Amino acid sequence: MISIVTVGMNHLLYIKALVHSLYIENCPKVDFEMIYVDNCSKDKTVDFIRANYPRVHIIENKTPLGFGENNNKGVRASKGKYIAIINPDIVLQEGCIDNLYEYAETHTDIGILVPKLLNPDLSVQYSVRGFISLKALLWRIVSKGNDNAANTEVSNYLCKNMDTSKIQFIDWSIGAALFIPRDVYERLKGFDTDYFLYMEDEDLCLRSWKLNLPVVYLPQAVMVHNHLRGSSKLGKKTVLHLKSMMTFFTKHGFFIRSYKNTISI
Repeated sequence: MISIVTVGMNHLLYIKALVHSLYIENCPKVDFEMIYVDNCSKDKTVDFIRANYPRVHIIENKTPLGFGENNNKGVRASKGKYIAIINPDIVLQEGCIDNLYEYAETHTDIGILVPKLLNPDLSVQYSVRGFISLKALLWRIVSKGNDNAANTEVSNYLCKNMDTSKIQFIDWSIGAALFIPRDVYERLKGFDTDYFLYMEDEDLCLRSWKLNLPVVYLPQAVMVHNHLRGSSKLGKKTVLHLKSMMTFFTKHGFFIRSYKNTISI
């Protein structure tokens, strides 16, 4: 069984598209369950799910929690052999969950599988990243997070020259969609709750690599991601992002090596 864990907070319009793709349009062949953790929404998301998708296991928070803590909470309530962390702004494409499942079943030495993410216009999204460096961080701040910034450090960080048609090892991918065997998730002890928001995904992938559990990009599994970027403009979320950066560097050091070229696929 696959346990699909989604955390939402006032994401009703996105949740409608996600559950439609999951239960109606592109329903997986493999047995699955969905756990939805509602982070104190006020837009009647819970009412909508209860009325239209009664199979979904709903967990309602009484107080808002961070991204990692919410996902860990959802995983603890799940039963599947595999965990699929799926953000509310994802729309599943045909066969994506089944392809992830089949690859994981035949490659039992992997740590984390990630799909190919597309923008709403179906162009390839820069979802795969290299581990952050101080230079890349500086240029991301200078360019205000602009993915189209003409800078080598930014291009390398966003893996712009990556062949997105090829199965390959990667440093990490944004946490909008991660597919993880339950035993790996437990070995990693889930997401690190020292981060409230941002960097949990990079931290999880780095810790997986440190346990010799590779992070693998599987382009045969495709999802559309309506990227809800909250820290590209200065504000509270920018402060949270920078705080998480410092937590990350404190834990892992300022010079993080890539592991993806140390083994062959």
